[in-house]
Amino acid sequence: MIYIVSPGGTREKGGMGRVVDNVTSDLAKNRPDVRFTVVDTYGPGRFHLMPFYFLLACLRLAAGFAGGRAQLAHVHMADYGSVLRKGIVLAIARVFRVPVVLHMHAGRFPDQYRNSSRLARFAIRQVIGMADEVVVLGDYWRRFMQEEFQGVANRVTVLHNAVPGPAVLTPRDATRGPVRLLFLGRLIPLKGIAYLLEALATDALKARDWQLTIAGDGDLEAHRRKVADAGIADRVHFTGWLSQEGCRQELAKADVLVQPSLFEGLPMSVLEGMAHGLAVVATPVGAVPDAVEDGVTGLLVPPGESAPLADALRRVIDDAALRSRLGAGARNRFESQFDMPVCRDRIVELYRRNARFWPADADTTTASFAPRGAR
Repeated sequence: MIYIVSPGGTREKGGMGRVVDNVTSDLAKNRPDVRFTVVDTYGPGRFHLMPFYFLLACLRLAAGFAGGRAQLAHVHMADYGSVLRKGIVLAIARVFRVPVVLHMHAGRFPDQYRNSSRLARFAIRQVIGMADEVVVLGDYWRRFMQEEFQGVANRVTVLHNAVPGPAVLTPRDATRGPVRLLFLGRLIPLKGIAYLLEALATDALKARDWQLTIAGDGDLEAHRRKVADAGIADRVHFTGWLSQEGCRQELAKADVLVQPSLFEGLPMSVLEGMAHGLAVVATPVGAVPDAVEDGVTGLLVPPGESAPLADALRRVIDDAALRSRLGAGARNRFESQFDMPVCRDRIVELYRRNARFWPADADTTTASFAPRGAR
């Protein structure tokens, strides 16, 4: 049994929950020989209930590990308090000699580590050091881990996030009317939503034909007031939080995916935009450059600046041929690197090489990995 440990399990609304949901749904459908169970260490999102859910999760893991059924623990970790909680999970696994794959998602983890006290950095190194293999989302994170945690340099593996994509893309008619922009994400400062609204409020963009859909939860009323004050309320539509099916419907209608984040791991929204053949305008934070190559699969703009973002949006709004070319490049990159079958093979190989035991009758036909530390 593979124990997949994640805050919120498959229900968590953020990118980590989407990763866990995508991977487990795909494994259940396409690799029934890989037996797994998901253990939620956080609960349904109410912080005051979290300690009880975490305690129950630890008891469940200890019982499973003690029973000898555990092949491996696949532990998904964010930042700040998540590091402490996952350190306890790793310690439990170590007591019962269960191998651990530690999967790191947090965009703010480097800042957390570098700004911590000497004692806190020591504790974080102990947590990382208990993992048999550390999975990161892209080359930026691999370099960070190898620079700051030399003891695990040869146990760091890049495994990109993946998303399911449509088998056939929705045709887009460049002459149909406004260029449809889409923002997928929570309405919080780290997602750069303020810079997007500032960019769209410039005179150059007000003079162009576009519509923006903002799909995500947060303080909707405050942002509605901002777009009203900017004079663009008639062109901005807020949907609130959407299910994955709702997100897919918005992606199918859009022309451009905008991701102006200040921090990221590898945002699912960018990959989903690429899967649907959208032109992507994004910031080169975290592992975004692993997916978005400027001028090939999208346009990259500096984080925290509205003027370059406005210029990039002007380019994709004005130039239908550019949107088409970037969208085709994005779809091609998605199919080769970020589609679920690619991730599935790599996940199964990751499990096989770290598991305490592997069933003799399990299918071992997987994609090859380079040696650890060279990925």
